[in-house]
Formats: sequence, C-alpha cells, structure tokens
Amino acid sequence: MALGLVVLCLLRVPTAHAQVAVTGITYGTLVDNANSTSGGLTYLNRDSTVSTVTSSLGDYQFNGPLANNVFFRRNTDSNANGTSNQTTDNPNNTTIIYQANASNQDLGNYHATAEQVFLDGDLYTGIRNPFANGAGTAANSNVERIDFYFSGGYTVQANDAVVFFDVENAGNFGDGFRIAAYTGIGTVNGFTNAPTTYASSGLFVPADSFGGPINNPEGTSTATYRRSTFTNADNLSGTASGTASSGTLQLVGIQISFADLGISAGTTIYGYSLMAGDTAPTTAADLVNWNSATYFPTNTDPTGYGNMDFMGFGAQIARPVPEPSTYGAIFIATILGLRGVRRLVSRAKLHTSEG
Repeated sequence: MALGLVVLCLLRVPTAHAQVAVTGITYGTLVDNANSTSGGLTYLNRDSTVSTVTSSLGDYQFNGPLANNVFFRRNTDSNANGTSNQTTDNPNNTTIIYQANASNQDLGNYHATAEQVFLDGDLYTGIRNPFANGAGTAANSNVERIDFYFSGGYTVQANDAVVFFDVENAGNFGDGFRIAAYTGIGTVNGFTNAPTTYASSGLFVPADSFGGPINNPEGTSTATYRRSTFTNADNLSGTASGTASSGTLQLVGIQISFADLGISAGTTIYGYSLMAGDTAPTTAADLVNWNSATYFPTNTDPTGYGNMDFMGFGAQIARPVPEPSTYGAIFIATILGLRGVRRLVSRAKLHTSEG
C-alpha cells in the first residue's frame, strides 16, 4: 500500500482530455531502401516513422498497440452520383497521394494495398479524397467508412489517444471528418469483423481543427505532392491512372483522446472508424450500416467534406511520454520497494530463529 501511495504522489499523470492540434513532431531514423517500380510509379522506398508528437496535452509517443487490420467500407451498390458512368465515378477507386521529388517519384514506400498505407505509419503517402463520391471525378476514392480493427479487442488505458494527419494548401488546417469507437463486432453487409455496436454517434472534427504546418518527413514545412488512382478497390496493384500534381502542400495533425469518443479507461473496444464530415447519425446504431445513404451520403463533394487527404497514420495508439520526474519516481519507488522486501525477509529470518 505504501509503495502504491508513493508512486501516485510522485508520478505526474495528465488528467485533461481534449481534441487538440498537433503542434510539433519528431521522426525516427530514416531508412532508405532500394528503389522500386510498380503500377507505372517509381518508389524511393524511404521510411521515416513518427517518433513523438507534441500538443497542448504534452508529448506523446506511439508505444500502444497497432491495429491488426484497416478495412475500407464502400457502398458498391451505389454509383455515387446516380449514374452508371464507371469511368468517371468508379465506386472501387482508391486514390493515393504522395510526397514527390523533382522527378515526380514517390519518396515513400510501395504499398500493395490501401490497408498497408495506414499500417505503415509513414507520412510520405496517404489516401486522397477517401470519402468523396458525388461529383463524378475519377480521383474520388468512394469510401464510406475506414475501420481500424484490433483483433481480440483492446482495453483502453488512461490518457490513450489517436493521431491523424492531413496535407493541405497553405493557410488551411485540416478538413472535417467524424470518428467513432466501436465496442462490438460481427457480420454486417456480408463482411466479418465489422462494427456492430458503437459507443456513441461519434465526434465531429470541424475543418481547420488541425495544427500546423509541421515538418514533413523530409524536414520541411511544405512539399510537392502528386496523386494516382487505382481502380481495383483496396488493391493497389496494376497501372495507376490519372497521375497528376496535387501542388505544394503542408502537413497538419490532430490528436483525439478516447475520452472525447465517450470511452473511459478500462473499456474494451475493437477499434474506431473514420467517416466523412457529412455523415449524419442520430444515434450510435445509425453508423453500423455503411450502405445506408440516409446516414452515409453518396454525394459527398470532393471540395467539401470529401476533401480530406488522410496520410497513412492513425493505426497505433499514442500515449504520454513519461517526464524525467516520472523516471525519478519509478526509481525511488523501486528502491523503497526493495528496502521493504529486505525488511520483510529480515523479520522472517528473525522469527524463524526465535522459533
């Protein structure tokens, strides 16, 4: 009991929870693998994972669990804008956006699937306009929902958070989207491991809520980005189409605590879902069926709520970086604990000898 009290008194534990802007970022060691070519694109296969982020809640590191899967839920029964023009409005599109060099080469890694883009945790590549499906443009990705799934469930700890990144034109700080955590899974629309129970109707994150600009993996506040479209759903094999410049963009980020999602410490979740900002649930149950155009509109405009360009991130739980005082507290607690054990051993020996 005394040991526990010492730790509680000496540890500085953050108690505030908020949806806050990311104001700083650090990266791990750059890994530069051999170049490769696939789908008509050249990849430099550079990998620079995020080490920490800074927000008003302090410094956070990515030492929580990594999602097992990232599922892209599409309303394949809809041609989005009500036409049958699959050339300009293919519901199976996936458009990637990537940081490029002067030779229009992708600086990041090659990914065979859209799922791998998010599981990589690298900010060179992302998904362009994932939720846009209503304006008849070939660059729309036509995704209703992105589900991050933790197999077997995950019990949320105090101060756990998730972090997402967007690339934007200078002066803009992120596009709006909705996020919700789910606590039950089953079969929905013929797919297993799909959310069946959400903790709430979700948190709406308004546009310009992100912080920035922050440095991209190359250490600059702005960079050149390009986009390429694949037409085989989440499979990024085959030759890309519509490859073109997306211009000079800046990286911005946002941090969301699980408390903001209605999840308290000790609650087991199976994951969380990202949706367009125009998703319109009235209850948590409205989020289950992504084929319901009532709650998941099929006319999300790429210049509005469909304009989010999620970079390949958000699949790993973030936790506070312990402050130096915390390490001191752990050290003191350890010493006190060892002394306590020694006293108990000494008393036991004395009792034995007296007996």
